Amino acid sequence: MTVQSTGRRPAAPPAVPWQFAIRAVAVVTGLTLLLIVDVRGVTFYVACALIVLALVTEGAATLVYWRRARGGTRP
Repeated sequence: MTVQSTGRRPAAPPAVPWQFAIRAVAVVTGLTLLLIVDVRGVTFYVACALIVLALVTEGAATLVYWRRARGGTRP
């Protein structure tokens, strides 16, 4: 029994979107600030702001994706 090749290469996995990478860096930076730095005052607010901003923008991006996947807005 022989296996014939179709001549096609397997599809490469999609690259990580740059928006996701920026959000991941923001969360990791915020968590690092909370863990390593003596978190008081402005540093605490910067760390929390990075984490919250990343989570809010990820939620917004997910909602936009869902709306586009469903064919746009409802009538």
